[in-house]
Amino acid sequence: MYLERRRRRWYALHDIPADVQKVIGRRRFVQTLDTEDERTAKRRAVVLQVKWLAEIEQARTKRADHIEKDAAFWQRAFKEAAPEQRDVILSLIGDEAREMVDRAASKAGFMDEREEGYDELAVHPAAERFVDLATGKLVRLDAHLEEYLATLGNEAKTVDMKRSTVKKFAVTFAYITDVRRKDVQQWVNEQVQQGKKPATVQRSLSELRGYWSYLLSVEAAPADSLPFEKLSIPKPGKNGKADERKPFAPADVLKLLEEARGREDASLRDLIELAMWTGARIEELCALKVEKAHSGYLEIEDAKTPAGWRQVPVHSKLKDTVARLKKESADGYLLSGLTSNKYGDRSNAIGKRFGTLKTALGFGPDHVFHSIRKTVATLLENARVP
Repeated sequence: MYLERRRRRWYALHDIPADVQKVIGRRRFVQTLDTEDERTAKRRAVVLQVKWLAEIEQARTKRADHIEKDAAFWQRAFKEAAPEQRDVILSLIGDEAREMVDRAASKAGFMDEREEGYDELAVHPAAERFVDLATGKLVRLDAHLEEYLATLGNEAKTVDMKRSTVKKFAVTFAYITDVRRKDVQQWVNEQVQQGKKPATVQRSLSELRGYWSYLLSVEAAPADSLPFEKLSIPKPGKNGKADERKPFAPADVLKLLEEARGREDASLRDLIELAMWTGARIEELCALKVEKAHSGYLEIEDAKTPAGWRQVPVHSKLKDTVARLKKESADGYLLSGLTSNKYGDRSNAIGKRFGTLKTALGFGPDHVFHSIRKTVATLLENARVP
């Protein structure tokens, strides 16, 4: 590390070794020392030197943060200790923090604690963080995440979505004490600025609010802390409906069907045909078992909502297709041979093939497979059929 004077003020600079420049993302550390006095600058630069050397070492070894691991050990020891033993453990935590300061001082070249500048290392950020973690003052936001998810009765896909939401949020808010309403509001604003739709932000906040309620219940978060309440969520403007999924024109559905035939994608062709005569969702059709496909109606179960459990009449133009699919089925499903993803969803892969097909015909993101359901609903409404 070296000092450089720029416009009367001193700066600390440290060249980053070539082998870790890509990891750190720069070639040199540079920071103002906010002083015109050289002696003061040298004293302040000591802490920066230790910090930068630690960053270089961590980038080079790619090791996990040993401070958090050490702190986790002492935190468990403190929690499990008998009341009369806790003062001893707190003393040991203090000793560990002082050793961290001593090691930092040694790396900085101090031989004696009486040397000028040594006292500034007593508030070394790594030592402070270690004490706060070890004593439980700092708790990682996701520390109770898995135990919370285990209390839910959601499907695996929903649980994974909630886990992902909290994990992404924890990138910005690493610790429970970091989560404050004004900062959450700023996070909401940034999500919208990045193009997230208000409904998506609302869903994320709902999932985060559920997790925060659990943290309150296990007393991991302050009882009077309600960082997810009374937030300002942007609402769609007058043109908000422009973002909604649009129905296909009836003629466009026929184009999709012909394109699937032309590509010789029999499964996709049959899926589109089933959808255009029933208005059913893609997940419902892909999960439909042969025994639920009767001669006069399709029995839809496990639908998106309880109200969706229904019997859909088989249109006269669909009867031959249903009869053929029942006869050809090799796995008990009306649409046979589809692959499942890790959640058991058989519509995932064929849904992507539909996406490729509709894009090739010039349809954008506002037209999806669900648009066929909207087409059917529109035709029925226009015919005054509820």
